[in-house]
Amino acid sequence: MIEQNDENYRSIANPQGQLVRIGAEAIGLNGILHIPQDARGLIILAHGIEDSQKNPHQNVVALASAFQQHGLATLQLDLFSSDELALDERTAFFRQNIDIMQQRIVGAAEWFLENPSTDNLSIGYFGMNEVGAAAIAAATTRPDIAAAVVAVGDSGDLGNEYAPRVLAPTLLLAAEGDKDAVEHNRRLLDLLTSEKKLEIVPGEAALFENQHGFDEVARLVGGWFAHWLVPIV
Repeated sequence: MIEQNDENYRSIANPQGQLVRIGAEAIGLNGILHIPQDARGLIILAHGIEDSQKNPHQNVVALASAFQQHGLATLQLDLFSSDELALDERTAFFRQNIDIMQQRIVGAAEWFLENPSTDNLSIGYFGMNEVGAAAIAAATTRPDIAAAVVAVGDSGDLGNEYAPRVLAPTLLLAAEGDKDAVEHNRRLLDLLTSEKKLEIVPGEAALFENQHGFDEVARLVGGWFAHWLVPIV
């Protein structure tokens, strides 16, 4: 476990990233942290509870690698413990619980701001589907922390109540063939009052169903974060 103010997790170590355990909202969260040399910002890529057949973790691992090429640090963060995942299988309590997810995203961000190795990195939030809505909500809880937000896929209307209060520049992404996701994101875009953009990936039924769709997501999201995440002076 990496304790607060421990500088031993600098980027000089494993190029594959380091396993970390972060205290957030009175719970320990597992993650993989990678800090490239001279990183300018940190993206928290949060995992919720999604259909394992869609390979959400593998997609996030690949995206994290792409973002690191933009000079951005990445944290792949599991928002739920194994016990909570087991409980969710029986009750479905956690999978759309935006309040819990956003509290833990903010808790992780606060943890980094308290560590000297990362307190100069501006922070962005990335989430897919329901976690995207949680990322939007997290940006309203501590607007002083979130420098940029990206919500990918279909979060339904879960982020709508938070959207008008978001101050951070926010990018929304959907596949052209996912009509529900496109419609939900257009409604969400209308509610956002900050710097905002909706990107619809043409010719794709789903964002990660092939290499072209993945490459477009990596390009658009990486460019958004690279533009808005700048070192804290």
